[in-house]
Amino acid sequence: MSKTIITVQHTESEHHLNRHAGAWGNWSLTEKGRQQAFEIGKWLLTEGCDDGYVMYCSDLARAAQTAEEMNKTLHITPKVSELIREVNAGEGNGKPWDWYDEHKIPSNGYDPDYRPFPDAESDRDLWKRIEPFCKQLLESPDEKILVVSHGCTLSFLQAMLMKFKFEDFTGARFNGKSGSISKFTIGSDGRITANYINYRLWD
Repeated sequence: MSKTIITVQHTESEHHLNRHAGAWGNWSLTEKGRQQAFEIGKWLLTEGCDDGYVMYCSDLARAAQTAEEMNKTLHITPKVSELIREVNAGEGNGKPWDWYDEHKIPSNGYDPDYRPFPDAESDRDLWKRIEPFCKQLLESPDEKILVVSHGCTLSFLQAMLMKFKFEDFTGARFNGKSGSISKFTIGSDGRITANYINYRLWD
């Protein structure tokens, strides 16, 4: 069975403009972000996303609102999942970046187990959270899948889809901006192709 997986990073959110950490802060989209999401939905019609696709969406407001605007053209009822929330910054969730930088635990170079706050997720924690979701996608009978989520989370999911191991991921990763769209196809032989990664309709 072949499979197509398209990921969408939520569009412009309030925290992008007010210099606050996103993480598990439950920010809403700006009006510009809503329009961007609507345009993404229209563009995805060219990928046939109104025909037989299932959609998974983070439960945080900015992702859910992105899906809502996309669905003004796609008309898919999303399956909401906490597994694809953004990385949990613990005490730093939703805080101003100045406060975040002043109060976070100092780091000394890259450490996959580093947590900026004691109750935050490390990279390893986030990888372990997303792994079951990725396995669910790959093992599901669904052949056409849309995932609406967040930047860090999608960078991890994209690496998993490309068969990275966690040890590979610590040295390199994908980095998308708000509104980025990626497409992966998996052939019946299991071969995975990245058709495009973190494409944006504007730039």
